[in-house]
Amino acid sequence: MTSRGRVAVAALLIVGAVAYSSWLLEFVVDTEIDPLRGFASELAATDQRHGALFRTGDLVAGCTVAVAGVLGLWRYSQGWATAIGWFALCVFGVATALDSRMPMSCAVTSDPLCAAREDSGQLPLSHELHAVTSTSASTGGVVSALAFALAACLYGWPRWLTLTGAAVSAVVVVGTAWTLAAAAIRGEHDVWLGLGQRVQLLAFSGWLIFVSLSVLHVTGENDGST
Repeated sequence: MTSRGRVAVAALLIVGAVAYSSWLLEFVVDTEIDPLRGFASELAATDQRHGALFRTGDLVAGCTVAVAGVLGLWRYSQGWATAIGWFALCVFGVATALDSRMPMSCAVTSDPLCAAREDSGQLPLSHELHAVTSTSASTGGVVSALAFALAACLYGWPRWLTLTGAAVSAVVVVGTAWTLAAAAIRGEHDVWLGLGQRVQLLAFSGWLIFVSLSVLHVTGENDGST
C-alpha cells in the first residue's frame, strides 16, 4: 500500500468513530430514553421512533471499522501487540455491525412492560442475542485499546501518542467497568447506568481516532513490517 492507503485506513477509522457516536443525536431528536439511566442500545430498539437512525449509525461504524481492521492487520502490524490490537478491532467492527442487525426489541429501563417480558423470556431471540453481540463488541474494544496502548510503550511511539493511548485506554476500562457493574445491579441501585455506558462509548470513539493517528504517525512508517 502507498501512503494513500494509510490515509484511507485512517479515514475509515474516523468515519467509524463519527458513526459510532450517532447516539449523541439523542440530544437533538426526541427520544424517551433517559441518557443517565437507559442503555444506549435502547435508542436503536425496534419499537423506538428513531431506532432505524441509530441502527444505521452502528451498521456504518461496524462495517468501516471491520474493513480498517482487516487492512491494518494485513499491512500495519508493527509487532504482536499491534497485531492483537488490529484483530480485536476487527472483532469490535463485526460485532457492532451484527449488533445493529439484532437490536433490542424495546427499552427495558424505561418500559416496565418490556422489562417484565424480558424477565419472563417473552422477547424475540434477537433481543437476547443483542447482549451477546454487545458484549463481544465491548470485549474487542477493550482488548484493542489496551493492546495499542501497550504497543505505544513497547515500540517507542512518540510521547504525545503514548500518553494519548494511555488516557484513552484508561477511560475505556473505567467506562466498561462502570457499565458492567451498573448493569449487574440494575433494579437494585441507581448508579447511572446510562451515563457509564455513554462514557464508554465516547472512549471507544476516542480509541478509534487514536488508532487512526497511530496509522498515520507510527505504524505507517513500517509499511506493514512486523
